[in-house]
Formats: sequence, structure tokens, C-alpha cells
Amino acid sequence: MNISLIIPIKNDYDVYVNLCSAINLQTYQPKEIIFIDSSNDNEIENYLIKKIKISNINYIKKDKKFPGEARNIGIKEAKYDYVAFLDSKTIPDANWLFEQKEKLIKDKLDVVFGNTKYISKTKFQHDIKSATFGNISHITTPGTLIKKNILLENLFIEGVRTADDLEWRERLINKKTKIGTPDNNQLIYYSLPKNLLSVLNRYFVYSFHTAQVNVDNKLKFFYFIILTSLFFLIIPRWNFYLPGWDKNHPLFIQNHEKFYILLIISLFLIMIIVQNFSIFNKYRYNTILKSILVICCIYLVYNWNYYITNWIETSAFYIPHITKIFISLVFITSFIVRGIYYPLKRDINSNYLFPFNWLKIGFYGFLIDIVKAPAYLYGAIIPKFFLKKNIADHKSVNLVFYPKYGIKSPSFRTRFLSYKDYLIKNNVDVKTKQLFSDTFYNKRIFEKKINFLNIFLFYYKRLVDLIFRKKPFVALTHIELLPYVPYLAEIILLIRRIPYIVDIDDAVYLRFENNNKLLFLLDKIKFNFMLSNCSAILAGNQYHYNYLKKFNNKIYYIPTNIDFSKYNYRNYPKKHKTFTIVWIGTPSTTIYLQKIINVLNKIKQQNNINIKIIGADKKMIKNLDCYHIDWNENTEVSEISKCHLGIMPLLNTNWELGKCAYKILQYMSLKIPVIASPVGVNSQIITDTQNGMLAKDEEEWYSKILEIINDRDLSNKISNNGYETVKKQFNLENYKLSFFKIIKNIT
Repeated sequence: MNISLIIPIKNDYDVYVNLCSAINLQTYQPKEIIFIDSSNDNEIENYLIKKIKISNINYIKKDKKFPGEARNIGIKEAKYDYVAFLDSKTIPDANWLFEQKEKLIKDKLDVVFGNTKYISKTKFQHDIKSATFGNISHITTPGTLIKKNILLENLFIEGVRTADDLEWRERLINKKTKIGTPDNNQLIYYSLPKNLLSVLNRYFVYSFHTAQVNVDNKLKFFYFIILTSLFFLIIPRWNFYLPGWDKNHPLFIQNHEKFYILLIISLFLIMIIVQNFSIFNKYRYNTILKSILVICCIYLVYNWNYYITNWIETSAFYIPHITKIFISLVFITSFIVRGIYYPLKRDINSNYLFPFNWLKIGFYGFLIDIVKAPAYLYGAIIPKFFLKKNIADHKSVNLVFYPKYGIKSPSFRTRFLSYKDYLIKNNVDVKTKQLFSDTFYNKRIFEKKINFLNIFLFYYKRLVDLIFRKKPFVALTHIELLPYVPYLAEIILLIRRIPYIVDIDDAVYLRFENNNKLLFLLDKIKFNFMLSNCSAILAGNQYHYNYLKKFNNKIYYIPTNIDFSKYNYRNYPKKHKTFTIVWIGTPSTTIYLQKIINVLNKIKQQNNINIKIIGADKKMIKNLDCYHIDWNENTEVSEISKCHLGIMPLLNTNWELGKCAYKILQYMSLKIPVIASPVGVNSQIITDTQNGMLAKDEEEWYSKILEIINDRDLSNKISNNGYETVKKQFNLENYKLSFFKIIKNIT
């Protein structure tokens, strides 16, 4: 099992040194460690380079990242299928990772949470621990081992300093993920606060972050009930508490004013009850039920003010000083719970608590409750739709494909559509807005007809879409949004602050290099602006990568790939009885086939072979003795698979250097030997006579085609090696996660 270990760190150098030592002592080592460092200096980075034994370390420096945000960064960077978490203050024992791995495998789990015990060094820390964590172990996110695919669907909430991990664990439990917990304590936390001010400051800050997260709702509700009860006791008696106030005093409250105050408080109380108890959300007629509660509340408050107020002061059940009694009971209860009940429940020795130490521990606990109260009250009142949400709990990314053409375009099928299902499975909402219609494509490519009015309308529709499409979304465009038009569309995206990715698999940026210097200059200005301001560039081959990296450092090599679920040679065992040479392409690439028409005719005349041409411009190959088939998405794989040799001739210009050799990959994936021109990426893929053949002129084309026809052993060797080349280097499955990560990192 290969494990990526993710560790968020921020300052705490001394504690971090202990953590590094504990990692080095692990009996089962992770394959990589990802440190996300938000420290104010480079002290930890310098130590890291010298002391960690693991060779595969990914050190990432990020400013001002909370733990959840840092973990999400690490998750996106992780290379392996299993991920473990630690933090700088949690020290694992030597068998931690080994035991987590064994439990996960043995019990067939998706995740095993961590188990942490809190250790005190001073008497003050022991008192604070007695009032809070006790001597028992606690389930924690540090120490957790989990499958990466589960993580990608359940990232951490961002923008909060604490409670993100608690919410994350509760979410996994609610989703019925297969969860386990360790059989014994594995991690030690040594960094309890050293003084009371640090304790109170910590709980005050943490409680406000916790208030923004959908956790501890029952505790928040409990705080709200106490405060509400206090208000209900104080408000009816408000005018009696401070003698001498008359109706003219600015703080005097009339009965009708009391009514409105109590009404507002009651409505808040109903809202909190409804949003924190699931029975109201599951109830079939929940809207009716909520309305009835509101009406009852209004009626109760109304009668309270007009009938019950006088009764309170004269009734035999009237209790003097009830408000003081209530506050005293809350105070005493907090002391007992914090000073006796919780410590005993959490294995604090009774000899340590009694006879008097429980009072001090209870006082510390009471102060903690007091500083938490404002934030928890805020958390109880705030509507759930205002709470921070997990970024993977919904369609966190809206991605719009902006290709030039639709399904009939090889670039769209291989560069965009092949990733769509995977993206959708990983919570990316994918839409496609092609520029030109399929009808336009057919007339443009096959009939060489262009309707400029239609072009204007297509451009207008794309501009309207870019201007008015609801944010947020990420635009993924094939080369350029508006071909041959200056960077108007890209400016719109920049003004709207919409990130866009440029996918390039052709050297379009060089299209006017040898034709028109003015147009080439204008094009150069356009691509310079477009590529410099985009969020990422996807390069279809190394030529594009090397040429375009000067424009943007966020450039990624994503070659044109083969989907082996579709190109499975085992599903197509039948071959043509007669040896058949195949070429597949589009009318625009038929010009390359013309280069070897004479060679193909000569070989056909001398040998009993057939030549199959798929998708070419018939007029351009009228002199070739072949049979032509129109391209069809449903039949292209079966038509190629029946053949015995695939060919890919090319010219040798800068334009051809940008070709991504998709024909070669198609042939190889179906275990068909291939012969190609030694141009651009062809020479990078093919090692001559090993996994294919390279032919630079007509003479070599002639001789090498004959070799394949006559030498069955050579043909088998080349086809098998070619298949392995594509399987290892151009397999779609190997690039799906990288493609997904690029998009997620932009958002």
C-alpha cells in the first residue's frame, strides 16, 4: 500500500523537530510526505531538507492557510491512492502507520480515524486537561488513514481555523462510509496552553470559527436555551429591577414593547429548534408544522403580556429573585459538571479532584464556557445556509467546454469529451458550448463552403454567452475562443474575472508564419495576450510545451490519449482476408496522403493488397487505387481494427511539428503495425523497427511497407511493442486525475 502523508505546519519549530523524529522512526514508511508550511520564516524548511529520511518530499510554502485549506492543497498534490494526516503538534508512536494500514486492509474499511491522547507537563496544564480532555483518548483527524478517492469527494471546509476536521468526520459518518477506529492510543498531543490567558484566548477564537460550521449544534442550542430562559425571566420584570424608573425614563419598557421583544426571541427559539432537530426537516408537512409553532408562540406571548404579567407578582407560585436563582443554578451546575462530572467521566483520578481541587478545575471550565458563549449563541442563531460548506459537497466547479467544433472533430472527442464522465463523477458540472454547428462543420470541411453571415451569428452567440453566463465557472477553450479575431473574448473573461484554460494541440499560433507578416504579427500579439493571461495551458505534445512555456508558467503536458475501454483490440478479432493498409483522417489532412500516392499504387500493383482510406477528401485522392469510407464515430474503431498496417505520412514544416500523432496512437492501440514520417512527435513515439517504422522519403516508404507485408515476425514484434508504448505513455486513465487536478486547482 502506497501512502501519501499530509502535514500542515505553522511555526512551532521545536514541536516540529519532534514530529520529524517520530516520522523517521515509523516501522512502515509513507511513500511521500507533503508539507504545507504557513510559517513566518524558513526555519522549518531548512531543517526539513537536512533531517527527513524519506526521499520523496513535497514541500509547499503557502501563506496564511488554515489546517483544512492546507490539507486540501495536500490532497490535490498527493500521488498515491491512500492518504494519512498528521499535524505538527501530534506525535505518533512508531507503529502508528503500520497499525492503521493493517486495520484498514483487514476490516476492508474506507477510513481509519486517528486516536490521540492529550499529555500535560505542568500542574496548570493538568488542571486544564482535567476540565476538558481528561485522560482518555479522543478520535481525531490527525492520525487518520483514508482512501484518496473518498477524500476527493469529501474535502475539508475552508476559511475556518477549527472544527473543519470535526465536521469532516461527522460528514463521513453520515454518508455511511466504512469507518474504523484504532484499538489503542497511537498519538500524543503535548502542546496544551501554558497559562489561563492562552486558554481563554484559544477557546474564544476557536469557538467563533466553530460557530461558522455545522457542528456542535446541540451544545449551541443548549447555550441558546439558557440565554432565552434568562430573557424570559428578565423582560417581564424589567421595570421592577431598577427602582425609580418611570414611564418617562428612556429605558422604561411598555408592555407592548415587551410583547415584541419576547415575540422576536420566541421566533428565534422556534427557528433554532427547527433547524437543529431533524424531525422537523423529515416531517412530511414540515411547513405546516412550523407555521403552527409560530402561531402558538405568538398567542402565548400575547397572553403572557396581557394576562400573566400581573399574575406573576401575586400568584402563590411566584418565586422571589427567580432570576438570581436561575443564574446561580447555571453557575453551580457548570462548576459541578466541569469540576467533577467530566473529570471523573474522563478518567481523572478522584484523589486529584477532592477535597478542594475540583473547585479550581470547575472555575477554569466555567470561564471556558463563558468565553465560548458569544460565539456559540451566534452559531445557534445563524441560518444554516450561511454556514461554511464543504467545497466538495456540491457541484464545486462549473466547467464550460468551448470547442470550435462538436462531436465530429477529433480534437473535441480526444481533448475534451473523453474526460467528461470522469469530471462529472468528481463533482464537476460540465457543459459544452461549441462555436460552430455540425451543419457548418460538414459544409466547411467536406464541401469547402463558408457562410460568413453564419460565422457572424456564431461569434455573436459566443460573445453573448461569455458576457451573460452566470458566475462562477471555468472556461476551457480549444486554442482560441474566436478564431482570427483579436482577443475580445479573452478580455471579457478577464473583466468578469472568469478563469480560462487554453488547450492547444495544433500550431495555430504559427498559421501565418510563412504567408503574411502583418497577420502573423497580429496573431502573435493575440496569442501572447491570450496565453499570458490564462489560468493554465494544456499542451498536446512536447513541441507545444517547449514553445508556449515562455508565455505562462502554469503549463501542463496533457498528450492526446487513447481510451482503452473503446480501443480494445480483443473486441475486434476479425481481420480482412486480404492484407489491408489503412489511413484515417479528415479532408484537411488528405494533403499528407498525396505525398505517397505513387508508392501506394506501385505496391498495390505488385502485391495482392487493399488500401482503405477513411474520412479523406475524395477529390484529392482520385488517383489512388483504394476504396474510400466516410468517417463514422460508431464504426471507425472496427474499420481500423480489420486492417494489417496503418500509415501516417506528413510534410516537414513547423505546422506539422505541432501534430499530436493521434492516427499512430489509434493504430498502435489496436495492435496494428505503423509506418510514419519522422516528423515532430512521430519521432518521439516511434523507435524505428522496434515499435513502428519511420520513412523519410518514397524509397523508404516503399521498402518498409514491403517489409511489413512479407515479414510476419517483424510485423508482430512492432505491433506488440507499439501497443505497449501506447498503453504506458498515452493511456487516458493515466491522465484523468491530472486533468481533474488542473481544473480544481484553478478554482
